[in-house]
Amino acid sequence: MKPDTKDLIKQFIKFGLVGIVNTFTSYAIVNSCYYLLHLHLQLSNAIAFVLSVLVSFTLNSRFVFKKRPQTKRELFGSLLKTYLSYASTGLILTAILIELECNKLGIPLYIASLMNLVITVPVNFLLNKFWAFGKRKELSRAELKKRAKRHTFAICAYQESEYLEDCIKSLLSQTVPTNYLIATSTPNHRIKSLAQKYKIPYCVRKGKSDIQDDWNFAYDQAKTELVTIAHQDDLYAPDYARSILENYDPKILMYNTDYTPYKHGADAPDKNSKIKRLLKVFTRSKFFARFKFFKVMSLAFGNTINCPSVTYNKRLLGAPLFTSDLKFGLDWDTFLKIARQKGISLYIPRRLVKYRIHAGATTKKFIVDNKRQEEDRAMFNKIWPNWATNLIMKLYVKSYDTYD
Repeated sequence: MKPDTKDLIKQFIKFGLVGIVNTFTSYAIVNSCYYLLHLHLQLSNAIAFVLSVLVSFTLNSRFVFKKRPQTKRELFGSLLKTYLSYASTGLILTAILIELECNKLGIPLYIASLMNLVITVPVNFLLNKFWAFGKRKELSRAELKKRAKRHTFAICAYQESEYLEDCIKSLLSQTVPTNYLIATSTPNHRIKSLAQKYKIPYCVRKGKSDIQDDWNFAYDQAKTELVTIAHQDDLYAPDYARSILENYDPKILMYNTDYTPYKHGADAPDKNSKIKRLLKVFTRSKFFARFKFFKVMSLAFGNTINCPSVTYNKRLLGAPLFTSDLKFGLDWDTFLKIARQKGISLYIPRRLVKYRIHAGATTKKFIVDNKRQEEDRAMFNKIWPNWATNLIMKLYVKSYDTYD
């Protein structure tokens, strides 16, 4: 017998032992709730599910798969996957079987609960091993270089930005180099000289400077399948491109990552980030990120996506990409448009962009003249009835404090 097969069998036996503990836990809870507390059959089953899976997660991570999450993010991700794994079999499948066995065939609950283990245990083992506690397969350097040819950082540059060179350096420091270009509608010596200094293609759009037209121009100039519209004020982590390329899937419409507010040369506190991550939690999974409901709901309580941290699939999205009537909210409007399309909008929960906040930022200007509040209301009205928008806006305007 091959070593891998032996290891698999050993893990399954250990998983089975944990399953016995889980079974007694679930069995005791479901029967106590049903026979002693006289709760509804399915409610009893649901309570037992929540508590027993938590026990299983703890034992599996320490005893079976020996993979303890190192960060809160990993812990939450593994726990979520564990619940989804058990839900797909242990809750949904068990509920169907119990309904059939108890209510249709008249089999006593205490017998039906044991019968179902023959089906649920093997399926749960496979889901836990290869998904909830599975390790991402490392891509070879050759494969990453091959994928890198599919991606371009299109830098939008304006005026005499003091931060442009820092942005360029962060992009050229990627652990997986890709393609680069600089696009501008305000050509000047500084932008051109930086493009020449770092040997980056320099593209000039004729006509009046306009955010939407400029973004579309930068997007169009890229000749690759994947395009990240980089903003001149921001900094990109060395692993930004690698993270996108490692998650590459031709069915993904767009990718977005977490970000860190950057103010006065240092990371700034962001009280809204936890809420944003929570709203996007289901779009971390390719399975759920394909459903319109989860994609739209991730944007239903505000713009949870940071525009500089987005990579678009040009082959799937086509051109023009930005077609909004809004000036400030055009990115949110575009993300909502993409969310309503067939395809995957994937969230990568890593802080890979430093989003610079400063007095000259466009966001700050829109807050000062109340244009942002007006357009935010218009966006909420695209999702909610007016009365709901009024309630949401009372809380949402408090997020503007980040720019004080």
